[in-house]
Amino acid sequence: MAEPVIEVSVAQVRRYRLLRNGLFSPFASPTAAAAALCGVQAQIEPAAGLALWNRTTGLTESRFEAMLYEERSLVKLWGQRGTLHLYPSAEWPLVHSMLAANQTWWGRTAEREERLDEYNQLVEQVAEILRQRTVMGRRDLRGSEIKLDDEHLSPWGGVFSDLVRRGYACHAGRMGGEGVFAAREVWLPNLDWQPPPPEAANVAAARRFLHTFGPSTQQDFIYWRGSRGGFGRQWWAALANDTVEVSVAGRPMWILREDLADLLAPPDELTGHVRMLGRFEPMLLSQKENSWIVPPHADKQVIRPAGHIEAILLVEGQAVATWRYARKGRGLVITVDRFPEWRARFRRPVERVVQQVAAFFEMPLVALEGVR
Repeated sequence: MAEPVIEVSVAQVRRYRLLRNGLFSPFASPTAAAAALCGVQAQIEPAAGLALWNRTTGLTESRFEAMLYEERSLVKLWGQRGTLHLYPSAEWPLVHSMLAANQTWWGRTAEREERLDEYNQLVEQVAEILRQRTVMGRRDLRGSEIKLDDEHLSPWGGVFSDLVRRGYACHAGRMGGEGVFAAREVWLPNLDWQPPPPEAANVAAARRFLHTFGPSTQQDFIYWRGSRGGFGRQWWAALANDTVEVSVAGRPMWILREDLADLLAPPDELTGHVRMLGRFEPMLLSQKENSWIVPPHADKQVIRPAGHIEAILLVEGQAVATWRYARKGRGLVITVDRFPEWRARFRRPVERVVQQVAAFFEMPLVALEGVR
């Protein structure tokens, strides 16, 4: 006999996702947060820092950068959906396996043009030069003996995207005004490189996705993962015995059975809760439809053209404004663009939170605009 479908309120969903995202009780460390989130989108690096700051205690921008480029406990790779992400360095082998089959645009182009073997040889030649030089940028490649066209040197990835996809390299910051890449063996010489089978890696990612961003759907997982539908359905199906269906405002969704009790708890923690979530917020990237957190009338104000996602001001689990920051001189200016849901009583708690945002950037707040 089929199990009865359990009704779950949108408020319970908000409470569960914020809980699992470390927005009520922080994670023990930024690496623990990045692991729980299966990576943090990072083409705007300070936004990734803000995502981890929101989920931990005491993180500053300088400490975040040290973890990434000095201690190297975080690593920057092209990840799901072909976008830059930060992951715990220890999980690089897992991420590599998870994404190994996701051929880059340059690889797909070479295959379509029936020159994939030639392109693979090119990637291996560049990988060998990188191992010799240890760190390298596009300028170095232009001056090498390998002749590359502009497409292979594209700032969107080019041949470097395949070095990263194959586990040969990671982003290593900037030198001389350009982004550079480091050979894995040099950047993380003590990393235990034993990638699991791709199927196991992707099923593990699906489980982690549901634990952190559930309840959710197969379509949302495929969207978040950026995989072809057949593979995504296969990985999702592997969890069938471990999940239970719930109904959220009439929409069927699934949650790990072990997490159901947490989902059904009353949403008391939402009361008085205020957060300033940065651009490319992981929760907004986990679902195709975001009316659970963003009012439908404000969706285009938050989800912008070309895939840009604005920072949101969250009050009691719902977005009530977008916000931006600007460094002006030695201070920080924060501007809030309010939705109709804004209430005058939000001003004082927001004034407290913006001071904490300024502390992350290690700058004094010189102006808060748009909240009066």
